[in-house]
Amino acid sequence: MDEGHNTQMKQKPELRGQVLEGPSDIAEVGKDWDDLFERARDATSFLSRAWAETFMSEKRIRGTPLLVVVWAGPKLAALLPLSIRSFCGIRVAEPIGTTKPSYLGLLADLHYAGAIQVVADVWIREKVAHAFYDKYLSSLDETTNELLAELANHGFTYKLGFRRICPWIRLNRSFEDYLQKTKSGKRRKKLRYQERQVFNAGDVAVVRYAGTDITSEVIARIAAIQKESWMKRRGAAVLGQPFYQKLLIEMAKAGLGHVWLMTKDGDDVAFAYTFVSHKKLHLRWIAFKLKYESSLSFGKILTMRMIRDACEDQIVSFDLGFGDSEWKQFWATDSRDVERVVAGRGVLGYFAVLWYGATWWLAEQKWLFSLYSRFKRWGRIRQQGR
Repeated sequence: MDEGHNTQMKQKPELRGQVLEGPSDIAEVGKDWDDLFERARDATSFLSRAWAETFMSEKRIRGTPLLVVVWAGPKLAALLPLSIRSFCGIRVAEPIGTTKPSYLGLLADLHYAGAIQVVADVWIREKVAHAFYDKYLSSLDETTNELLAELANHGFTYKLGFRRICPWIRLNRSFEDYLQKTKSGKRRKKLRYQERQVFNAGDVAVVRYAGTDITSEVIARIAAIQKESWMKRRGAAVLGQPFYQKLLIEMAKAGLGHVWLMTKDGDDVAFAYTFVSHKKLHLRWIAFKLKYESSLSFGKILTMRMIRDACEDQIVSFDLGFGDSEWKQFWATDSRDVERVVAGRGVLGYFAVLWYGATWWLAEQKWLFSLYSRFKRWGRIRQQGR
């Protein structure tokens, strides 16, 4: 065997897959998980170890945690974090973290050809579950969409439904270029006028915290803002809860959390908490105190400052999160679709596909969904009151 062929073999080690169960086995791959996340340049922050481990440690998953992993020599080539639960004898696997809106799926280094196929092979060999269910499949997530194609090749039937639009901003340019290409001259002039109004209204400042600079004190301050914002009326002022406090701190420790905090005359006015990884920014929480609801656009100017900073940091995309509200449409240049997907194999897996398909149809009936949303919001408000 010649030297060139030996070199090629070293570059393409044999892929081997396995299932890891139990806290100790999962903990052992911690550093390898972090290494894979760094190499998987298209991965969102929601596929980081910090995100998944917090949900596991705080018991915010429905079922038993399990990892499907693929090794290429000593390195991880792919990792699928799942929780397994059962109903009516049907085992369903879903990505860890689906209890909160996020972009979830398979973490993989695409330099290792065949890694995604091995994930599907392991699923069949180890009988991981009858069905795979993901509430938050992004149309931009090529890796997880490829996994679905592989599952289909292995005899799975799958169904997509309940589509939502998530706006985002295409950046990787200067802030002035972004404004020039997306806003009219009249609109640009008005934005600059509104910015001057805000910063001339008193001692107004915007401070940015990143990574370990985000302390428990910073988290407490942004939680207080959220509690005095419109989110309280919707039962969505959650950042004061222990789970969210831990989640925000753990994501910050992992270097993924970034906070923008706006103050006026020493009082906290507005904040935004984002995740940043691989030159991609995801806006996760944003709010301003209702007492500052006036002709001065504090929230708008904070968002503009964030976009300006993102441009200076050479961020390539700024995701505005779930929902297609008017303020997001104002800033966005593009949008992604986020759908629910269920894939099942065998008789029980096929029943799971039928079941989820039926529930999605019911959810798309506006009157019924409105009633459900009101009941859920009422429950959240009661829980916060307690």
